Amino acid sequence: MAGGLLLGTLELQPADAPLELPDRFLSAFAGGGVLSAWLDGCLALWPARSWSSLADRLTSLPVGAGDARSFTRLLFASAIELDFDHGTVTVPAGHRAMAGIGDRVVLVGAGDHAELWDPAAWTAQARRRLENLDLPAAV
Repeated sequence: MAGGLLLGTLELQPADAPLELPDRFLSAFAGGGVLSAWLDGCLALWPARSWSSLADRLTSLPVGAGDARSFTRLLFASAIELDFDHGTVTVPAGHRAMAGIGDRVVLVGAGDHAELWDPAAWTAQARRRLENLDLPAAV
């Protein structure tokens, strides 16, 4: 974990066995973490501190905004707390199905969290060219 960020990509197998996190990810999850559905059809593994920060932002969204309310509801409904004491995590079958993960899974460092992808879906994401993305002005 360089500079406090989760970085890199690693294909793991089998997806239905406990996933062994690489050593470089373990310190981020020392205090536990959360598994949830995430954007673009993947799952997210949140270190406890990152999850807390995200949860604070989500619970401060205006309750009158229907899409914000739905996003918050769906994310929290999919979230489960995980124990990373042994450096492994078991992804429940329902979560694997939600992300279309079969026999293999790709672990992607995404800065403040890690993502779990079906290999074919990750390949499609990875083929996107950075210069073709519509980014906010702050980037």
